[in-house]
Amino acid sequence: MKLWVTLEGREAEVEFRTEGGQLWLEMEGERLQADFTRLPDGEVFSLLVEGRSHEVRVSPGNGRLDVTLNGMSFPVEVRHPLEKALQRVRHDQAASGEETILAPMPGLVVALRVKTGERVEAGQAIVVVEAMKMQNELTCRAGGVVEDVLVAERASVASGQALVRILAEAP
Repeated sequence: MKLWVTLEGREAEVEFRTEGGQLWLEMEGERLQADFTRLPDGEVFSLLVEGRSHEVRVSPGNGRLDVTLNGMSFPVEVRHPLEKALQRVRHDQAASGEETILAPMPGLVVALRVKTGERVEAGQAIVVVEAMKMQNELTCRAGGVVEDVLVAERASVASGQALVRILAEAP
């Protein structure tokens, strides 16, 4: 399974898998293999890495995980790659008064929630795209009027493909 991990302001894609008492991690071309055991409280793990024993506590924090290793705690954000892609797509759009809803990854349009000419509010659901067997409801950042619906329901879409254009209303 691949996840996006943010630790001390540094982001990386981490691939991990567990099998039996083994843990394998791969990040930025480096691989790590460890023996691990979850201790009875469910938050502490005993890891054996390259012959050295480590006790790691992982507990839920405020929208993140708090990881404690050797007495030092680190806030760690863990996100699914789809969340990361959605965040990147929204961040990359210019604040030009026009918002374009883009497909975050290849998928299938399973529902259009708006029509051309319809007024929409910030955060309103615009389109639902199924990708990786998950339905993802895409919303608009700001309110406005739907200028163009560029796809039809049941259409296959590519990553980054424009789906709906929304024209911001003048304040």
